[in-house]
Amino acid sequence: MEGHEQIVTAINGLREELDQRHSENTTSAAVTNNKVDEAIRRIDDLHKAFPGGDWDGHRRYHETLIAKAEARSKFYQELRVELAKRGLWALAGTLVLALWAYFKSKVTS
Repeated sequence: MEGHEQIVTAINGLREELDQRHSENTTSAAVTNNKVDEAIRRIDDLHKAFPGGDWDGHRRYHETLIAKAEARSKFYQELRVELAKRGLWALAGTLVLALWAYFKSKVTS
């Protein structure tokens, strides 16, 4: 009977090992399922960002916003350059007038 007991012990050991592995696989599957559920939930939330499911319209909307921002930036850059030019001309004109008045006062006095 000793041979039978060893076989029974070996089979019970294998059974315990299989139970442990099954438990680990079940846990891994549950974790994987939870991750998949979370990914699906996030994708569903992402779909909500597109009104009516219009992905292309959403893209065009953002392209329009970007184009407006670029145009505004270009406008203000050109405005600053133009104001700087005119300011320098105004400064140069004021200096010329001041020099003219100085020389005129020196010549006439």
